[in-house]
Amino acid sequence: MVVQSSPRIQRSSHRPWLVLPSLIMVLATALASFAVEAKSLASQVDDGTSRHRWGPDFVTKPSLIDQTQEQTDLFWCSASPRAEIEPPLALEQDSEPALSWIRKHLGTKSPYPHETRQAGPLTDTPEGYELAQLHLICRHGTRFPSPSNAIAFQKLTERLKHFTVPGTEWLRHWRSQELYPMEKGNLLAAKGDSDLYQIGHRFAIRYKDFLDQHPYDANTYEFQSSSKARCSQSAYAFSVGFFEGRITTDPGATNAEKDKYELPVQPIDIETLPIGIDKELAVKYACPRWLESVKNSPAIVRETLTYNEQFLPKLAERLSAMFTSDDGSVSANITIKDVETIYGICAFEVSLYDNDQTWCQLLRQSIQNVTASSVENQHSNFVRFEISGDIDDYYTHGPGIPFNRHLGCVLGTSLVDSIEMALDPNAEKFTATRKFGDDDDDGPHRFRGLFKFGHAETIFFFSSFLGLYDQRKIPLKGNMTSEQYEQREFWTSKLSPFAANMAFEVYRSKAGDVPKKRRLTSEDMFTEVRSDPPVGLIRLLVNEEPMIIPGCGSTYYCDWATFKEILRQAGTGCDFEGCCTSLHPPSDFNDISGTPVCLTVDPVTA
Repeated sequence: MVVQSSPRIQRSSHRPWLVLPSLIMVLATALASFAVEAKSLASQVDDGTSRHRWGPDFVTKPSLIDQTQEQTDLFWCSASPRAEIEPPLALEQDSEPALSWIRKHLGTKSPYPHETRQAGPLTDTPEGYELAQLHLICRHGTRFPSPSNAIAFQKLTERLKHFTVPGTEWLRHWRSQELYPMEKGNLLAAKGDSDLYQIGHRFAIRYKDFLDQHPYDANTYEFQSSSKARCSQSAYAFSVGFFEGRITTDPGATNAEKDKYELPVQPIDIETLPIGIDKELAVKYACPRWLESVKNSPAIVRETLTYNEQFLPKLAERLSAMFTSDDGSVSANITIKDVETIYGICAFEVSLYDNDQTWCQLLRQSIQNVTASSVENQHSNFVRFEISGDIDDYYTHGPGIPFNRHLGCVLGTSLVDSIEMALDPNAEKFTATRKFGDDDDDGPHRFRGLFKFGHAETIFFFSSFLGLYDQRKIPLKGNMTSEQYEQREFWTSKLSPFAANMAFEVYRSKAGDVPKKRRLTSEDMFTEVRSDPPVGLIRLLVNEEPMIIPGCGSTYYCDWATFKEILRQAGTGCDFEGCCTSLHPPSDFNDISGTPVCLTVDPVTA
């Protein structure tokens, strides 16, 4: 290693003390500038104008590609000067728990962990195989709160901003209507666009060779979305990152024509189905039995209340005490509903604006006001709200209600059919294909990529169908110990943050290794054509990290025949219509085979 020394500075040979006045002037100027800046910052904190200036918008926002490149530089220890720049930590250093910790414990409102996701090419393809198909099931990116939540935020702000409570000066100038406008309710935020763009860009890096081999056209890549705008917009944002720099041109176009007609981004075809008909991505609305028997089920409400009653009333009392005048004559009378609203605003403040210095501070302060002898710590409120949400989703959308598995079966059947097509070199008809259009010759196609964009419950229902987070068969109850909660499998902050995704890589044996057609002849007459079962490997990635599929042993690569049998046992090809359309449950067992027809809507028991 060569160490380059700095050039030696020539010392002045004449009266160095003459430099002192200039040095003093420079120092004085710097100190004055620092004082002015500090005063300005202090005034911003006092009047609330700096409430988001420590987040991503504190500096001039770079382009999306620059943001992603910064992440790539950090992951690969690039020598780029950007990799040496650390984000400002002035607020986070004094925060306990730190913002970085809170981001990982907000349940389904947790921001996607881009900072821990590496960008790099696919280098571990199994020997003798090639990537044949790619599946993605993805939740939409970061969104705005619902209109009803936005109204609740505004009303609570108006009630509390007139109180003088140390540490809550920001309330007087907190701009609820500006930050969370009702007209943007449930719409994808700009940060949500960035979520999916960044994921798409990392996928483009990972699957570069695959994209080189299979450029975009609507017969090669299928995009499907729930009819909600936040989902279709997420699908488009992903495609921008995935196909960036890969604009499709007509085969016979000249360079001049390419320059004339080339677009800045690749247009894509996105298919949607109306709510109530969509049985894959917004499936719960297509299942009347779920809407009647599972949603807001008394058994689910009872389990959640069992847990909430252990901490919400006390927390409401503490917050009420904070917002009460010294003589007790005026009080905000914080209710349990108000406490839930405070946590909701805190979650959106962090997920949308990377800010934990407003409403999240109230949850911290409510612990600080407890006597020192209490064993509670500043993590406890966030942990409890996280567990409360997990219990609710465990039963409402997860494995806590066996019937929920049915709501993932159509998506599972589609997955099986499309993989079967990708692996079978002799397939002439592909069942999981694009629908026939108006043209007579618009036939089926074998897709190389199938990308589907839905909701948090899309991830919950399908992961329950696969049995990913119920392997130990220990129900998540409202009266468990803290140690048991710490060991729970169903953890929504990890399973379904904003932009959560499940990807399936389908690997096929390379040419020459695939099964051949076998012709069975009787004398000189052709009687039958058959082929061996297709051979392939499947790998699952959850939020861009590999995960072993239950039932596939200890390897990330699951043999296709094994994976197909796992899905068959899980219920592919299930009677979705029979189980969902009737508000009265059909018989629990098939009279002929004795196999279950529809799973129960009753919660699981220990």
